[in-house]
Amino acid sequence: MVYDITSRESFEDMLNWLNEALKYIDPGRAVFMVIGHKSDMAHERVITEADGERFASANGLSFLETSAVTGDNVQTAFTTLAKQIYGMLADGRLKLIDGWDGIKKGYGSEVPRDNFQITEKLKTDSGCCS
Repeated sequence: MVYDITSRESFEDMLNWLNEALKYIDPGRAVFMVIGHKSDMAHERVITEADGERFASANGLSFLETSAVTGDNVQTAFTTLAKQIYGMLADGRLKLIDGWDGIKKGYGSEVPRDNFQITEKLKTDSGCCS
């Protein structure tokens, strides 16, 4: 769930977004993260980092601030979510099930669980999308 750190309205909508998602998604089969976006615009900030952390903590969610302009924490956000999903797969809280809009097995042969791992690539530039 992403809010704009320069927009109080987007932050105040977070609880409604979370409640709406939880109404339609089994909470045990989803991973949520709170992301304060546009961290490069600190001079226009209206939502403090502490506010974002407090909201995430109160709802049992992880939290990061990111910037697409500088690339700050963008990769970390994806890696954090991937690790949380993998952890849920590894301990059986999530299962690969065809026919639902969650994690799908994909095409071709299955990857043996013991050969599946998440690797992190070192950041080589400051762009967000490279």
